[in-house]
Parts: sequence; structure tokens; C-alpha cells
Amino acid sequence: MKASFFAAISLLLAAFSASAGDVAEMRPLGFSPDGRFFAFEQFGEQDGSGFPYAEIQIIDTATDTYVEGAPINVLIRREEASIGEARRKSLGQAKALLEARKIGDDPGHLVAFSPIGELTEKPHELRYQAFPSFYVSDGVYRLSLQQFDAKGAELCGKMNVNVGGFALFIADDARPDAKREAYRDKSVPKSRNCPSAYAIGGVVTPGPWSQAPHMVMVQVVSLGFEGSNLRWLAIPVKP
Repeated sequence: MKASFFAAISLLLAAFSASAGDVAEMRPLGFSPDGRFFAFEQFGEQDGSGFPYAEIQIIDTATDTYVEGAPINVLIRREEASIGEARRKSLGQAKALLEARKIGDDPGHLVAFSPIGELTEKPHELRYQAFPSFYVSDGVYRLSLQQFDAKGAELCGKMNVNVGGFALFIADDARPDAKREAYRDKSVPKSRNCPSAYAIGGVVTPGPWSQAPHMVMVQVVSLGFEGSNLRWLAIPVKP
């Protein structure tokens, strides 16, 4: 499975070099003051049409579910429209949900970031420090991602996509062999659109006094119109 994962990433890079598919940019929007909620946005230009899109995900970190009314999706079906217009529209639609939970009062810290443009040889691993500092503190962790075959929608089989699920593991940096499972897919939701590969794309941590979990930003390679697309998921993980 590791070999097939790296093969999928290599094929994805080759596809993007040929201008097929699309890669969503990701920006954290932060946590609520009590750490119960976290939000982020992702945006880009839709493959095939070139129309700009923007999405805001608002997550209940205690239950790992979307809050009611989320995610907020915007697609502007005009050739002259910009990504900025799509972002402004999605943020406008999400304003009430974000303000009601005071999301952003704790902006959090993007302590690690490894997008697809960073050509890492280990997209399924990440070592990070929980709080930004010039000095390495005790809060250093290692993440690892394991991909496995999973059942997908009937369409995935018709499109010859080998659907995958994933699990996340975390360990203290001082004891990397004592890793524990922090998350595992029980099923693959249809919203992932026939996912074929995953990578750890970054980590957002809360302020130093918050009890919120760390949010692991997972990149998802999924079926697109002209090739593979890349989207983001946020998984709450207690260190």
C-alpha cells in the first residue's frame, strides 16, 4: 500500500504539470475561545470549467462533525469571476455561524505546513512542535498516516478508482515507537468523491491555554473532471 500511495502522489504531480485537475489552497480561520469549534477555508478554480470556488468548513472538535449549516460551498459560474469574489461570498454566508461561536478569537498557530508544492519524500509523516518558539520545547510530536483499501461508491469502480481510507497515528517525539491511533475512517463518505490517496498537509494548534485538540490538515486526492483534484480535511487529534 505504501508503494501505491507514492505512485498516486507521483501520478498526481505529473497530472498537475499537464494542467489537469485542480489543487485547493487552504487557510485556517481559527478556534472558538473555548476550543470547541474550528474553521478553515479552501478555494481555487474548478477543473474543467475554470469557475472559482470557495468552501468553509466549521467543525465541532468534540464530536468531529460539521456544525449545522456547514460546510458552506460557493461556486460562481461566470468566467470573469475571481477566486477573491468566491471567498468573499463564502465568508459572507458563513459570517453568522462564525460570529455566533466567536471563531477566530483564538486564531491558533499554523505550526507545520507541507502542501503538495513541497516535494517531501515522506508525505505520510510529519514532525512538529505544538507551540511556535525559537527553542524546541517538550511539546514535540510525530504524526503518521496509514492508507488502506476501502469501499467506495459505485461510480468509483466504474471510473477505475481504487478508493482508500486512512488512519492517523501520533507519538511523543521522545518515544516515536509508542505511537497510538488517533483517528481511523470507519467508512469513506461520498463527499470525498472517490479518494485515492492522502497526505499530511499541516497542523494547526490552539493558543497555549486552550484545551482544544490539534487540527491535522489532511490532503485528499480525489476524482476530478479532467484529472485528480486535491482537497483538505481537518481531523481533531488530542496529543
